[in-house]
Amino acid sequence: MIRPIRFDPDRVARLETESWRAYYDRRWLSMARVLVAAHREQFGLSAIDALLATISASRAAIAFAPLEGSDVDAARRHLVVYYRRVRAALGTTADAATLAERELDYWVVHRRLAIARKANPPAANSLSTVDTLEAIEPMTTAFAQLHAALFDSTPEMMQPSAEQRAMAAVAVDRISGGYSNDVAADWAQIESHLQQTYGAIAAILNATPSPHLEVVT
Repeated sequence: MIRPIRFDPDRVARLETESWRAYYDRRWLSMARVLVAAHREQFGLSAIDALLATISASRAAIAFAPLEGSDVDAARRHLVVYYRRVRAALGTTADAATLAERELDYWVVHRRLAIARKANPPAANSLSTVDTLEAIEPMTTAFAQLHAALFDSTPEMMQPSAEQRAMAAVAVDRISGGYSNDVAADWAQIESHLQQTYGAIAAILNATPSPHLEVVT
């Protein structure tokens, strides 16, 4: 059973946005520092466990990163180590192997969709939010499955958080793919989507309305 969790959605969103910016600026020490803070805030990890979780997650990302020669098996092994720490802190029912597989599913789907969008990027403001969500539905589904397993919920309950997290990933892809028309605005949009992501998760875990969540219609 998930232990009572109290985290600040705005702070987690800000930290995750900072970690992405540090990653794309190649500021590795800054990225590690921010990720440690994020793990402590969201999952309540101790300083040492947050550091070790950051190391495991980083090793997984490094193993998966190459477009050619990606070592999926190594990434999976590092993710299992990572999720052993996270699930122990949260009291998650799902085992570490299941969580690692759900995370890896998202990585694979995200990469496939990101490559396709970069090859044929949509024109600025050409797609509505609903159209964008339809185009990235496999990524939203992967996120919903991951969030459901991690927080002992259901994919249906986690759909709002998954949609917002997927929209944040789309904005990141515009920047990393070199086809953003306004990088500063996209970074602001990323943080906004992440605020809604973690606000929705906190609302479900704490059974309180989320002040940030926008209903997609």
